Amino acid sequence: MRILFIGDVYMEPGRLALEKYYARVKDNYKPQFIILNGENIANGNGVSEAIYKDLMTIGVNVITLGNHAFSRKDASSVLMYPNIIRPANYGKGAIGKEYVTLNFNGKTITVINLLGRVFMGDQIDNPFSKMDELLSKITSDYIIVDFHAEATSEKTAMAHYLDGRVDALIGTHTHVPTADACILPKGTMYITDVGMTGVRFGVIGGSTEQAVRKFLTGVPERTVPETQGPLQFNAVFLDLANKKIEKITLYE
Repeated sequence: MRILFIGDVYMEPGRLALEKYYARVKDNYKPQFIILNGENIANGNGVSEAIYKDLMTIGVNVITLGNHAFSRKDASSVLMYPNIIRPANYGKGAIGKEYVTLNFNGKTITVINLLGRVFMGDQIDNPFSKMDELLSKITSDYIIVDFHAEATSEKTAMAHYLDGRVDALIGTHTHVPTADACILPKGTMYITDVGMTGVRFGVIGGSTEQAVRKFLTGVPERTVPETQGPLQFNAVFLDLANKKIEKITLYE
């Protein structure tokens, strides 16, 4: 099983980067299953109905989210679509799916989305115990986890906690790709953060000028995207049969 996981697609520049590099990556790696983190794809706040449908038409199998899963006014309807999941460790009664299981060539693949608690501020359940709950009832051939979290320590601890129990744990949220793609001792594929897809020289996707000004003055501002400069595409390729994880970073 060959899986492509595309890192946080950030606003309109991210969609332009996806358009620019996606076909090339598909041709080079020939993935059989594609996962995309859409946490910021619609103006920084989750996924719109139109974008969801566009992603389905280009062959994305599952869209994962994060702390902006419920930010949009139309979240209640978008989260009901079959191939999108929100973090599983929101409380009981939250709309949307905790995970999705799909079939490919007679094999079942489950994708789970989790949200970290360290530095995040959301009133959510413990992601470690939530994974225990989910794994007690999931019997898929392959299990892939998108852990959307700020702290590298929380991501790494989760990876070791799940080592040998899931096939891969991919970190998202911080938008900066890490250099630690590896196979853990019990066989789980891991990277702390896959990075973002969008403008290359912004400040984690936001305006460079605005970010510098905020650090100089301390005055909060709503983040606006950086719209100038070259684009980047960040992803990881997972070869489950051959136990291989490869970081993909493309830019102009």
